[in-house]
Amino acid sequence: MAHEKPDLQVLGEVESESSGDLCTDNDDIDIDIDVDHLSQRSCSSEMEQELTDTDTGNEDLLDLDNETNSSVSTYLTSQNATKWSRIPEQSNVRTRSENTRFLAGVKSIGQNASTAIQCWKLIITDDMLQDVVKHTNTEIQLKRSICTNSHTQKCVYYDTSLSELKAFIGLLYLAGLSHANRSNVKDLWRSDGCGLEVCRITMTLRRFGFLQNCLRFDDKTTRQERKRTDNLAAIRSFFESFLSNCQAIYTPSEYMTIDEQLAAFHGRCSFRQCLPNKPSKYGIKIYTLVDAKTYYTFNLEIYPGTQPPGPYSCSNKPHDVVNRLVAPISQSNRNVTFDSWFTSYPLMLHLLREHQLTSVGTIRKNKAEIPNEMLQVRNRELYSTIFGFQRDITLASYMAKKNKVVLLMSTLHHDGSIDRDTLTQMKPEIETFYNKTKGGVDIVDELCSNYDVTRNTKRWPMIVFYSILNMSGINSFIVYKENNKCKISRRNFLRGLGLELIREQLQQKRDKMFLPRELRKTDLELTGEHAGTTSQKPTRTVEKPKRCHLCPKKKDRKTKHMCYQCKGYLCMEHAVLVCEDCLGYDS
Repeated sequence: MAHEKPDLQVLGEVESESSGDLCTDNDDIDIDIDVDHLSQRSCSSEMEQELTDTDTGNEDLLDLDNETNSSVSTYLTSQNATKWSRIPEQSNVRTRSENTRFLAGVKSIGQNASTAIQCWKLIITDDMLQDVVKHTNTEIQLKRSICTNSHTQKCVYYDTSLSELKAFIGLLYLAGLSHANRSNVKDLWRSDGCGLEVCRITMTLRRFGFLQNCLRFDDKTTRQERKRTDNLAAIRSFFESFLSNCQAIYTPSEYMTIDEQLAAFHGRCSFRQCLPNKPSKYGIKIYTLVDAKTYYTFNLEIYPGTQPPGPYSCSNKPHDVVNRLVAPISQSNRNVTFDSWFTSYPLMLHLLREHQLTSVGTIRKNKAEIPNEMLQVRNRELYSTIFGFQRDITLASYMAKKNKVVLLMSTLHHDGSIDRDTLTQMKPEIETFYNKTKGGVDIVDELCSNYDVTRNTKRWPMIVFYSILNMSGINSFIVYKENNKCKISRRNFLRGLGLELIREQLQQKRDKMFLPRELRKTDLELTGEHAGTTSQKPTRTVEKPKRCHLCPKKKDRKTKHMCYQCKGYLCMEHAVLVCEDCLGYDS
């Protein structure tokens, strides 16, 4: 936190003022005049005149010294004449407002969520998913109307439901848990032991691919009209609902981070960006506001390119982007850390005065407010720091390497403190604070990539949807740990979340459809049920064979197979084989 600035006093000015007051008081005293007193007064007048001359000389010397010190303690840039003092200005006696601390935690609206699925539903609600189901079924009906294969219409192109959509999302989480998000989807459904058995139990391969192709987040019939004013019309409603839920259930700490993410995408998109420094150079750029302590994603903004004229038209300059991102935490006395792409002198003062937010960041060398002396590297001592102070902002130039300086600007720090923990490197506290709080968004990126749910697609709204699922997994994990006060790995949390999402679909499918014995056994294990405790028969086969109810009694043909609807015993002569697509059909 910021240190209190030392109190500075100019002693010369105090002495001169007191001397002047003394002379004035002597002139105002009335006394009786006689001969003896007259001589004494004449002597005292001469002494006072000498003292006055001496004081006048001292004041001239002090003025000269102040002018000399002023020329040394103030920098003057060659571009816009911004002045920086070597000495911190006098601090107020009261504690600064930026020293306020916040206790990060879940708000009352989300404190009752105790399971993984309950925490996740705080962020991705059933109402949001119901809208997706509605728009997805509209797309399915369109595809079904142009399909000529009656078998495909019945077994693959049927309407989806909320439970099936949750199961689809659950499979995405479980596939990301196995680092199989970018692998061929057919490998997940392999039955030779190399695939994920939970995928085969939940739905068929064709159904999974069909849902992935048909997933929609808006009304397609009105999209063209909405695109005239918004480039993000295809996912605007779902995205804004996600943001409002994230901000409604959690209170972030006092340290926030702003940076940009890049969701990898190589398809067609009018606002696709190229960032060579990112692992995947091409994709959709997302500006992110993250809690630097807990890594909770609090606010997002997708870079939409140049928006058409309308309600969503906005500037993409760094100053304006930051101004929109910090709106949910405005007037809260928090600190925001960002890199040199965002940092500027006017932005930091704007955040401090308009939003009551302090900020720390590195700044580029081409800014007009930087003094020339801070940019010079010749004859500069290694690990030395030059500070420049104003009333509300501090500038530091740190010689990190030979012929390389690091420039930092802060409205949180107001003195030239050096971090003693850095030993011989003697880093200023501004830099050590920046290093501790700058990586919030980068860590969220790393967490997302560890168990990424993103699959290959040619539609950019799906990339945004996958990014939302990744962040929802992280945010719900933070809420879960906070509510339960327990230590659990994110891997185990995501596994439990994925199984909870597919549980309802598995129960519905087990009651209606025939499953092979080994898959049904796995189904019961995943849903937490056992053959001995369930009221329904766990399989369509029994250990003791009985006579086929369709064969004549004289044949006495025994069988273990049952009809999954009437529960009657059937031999293979009267049994009907069902293909993989019909096996997954939910009538």
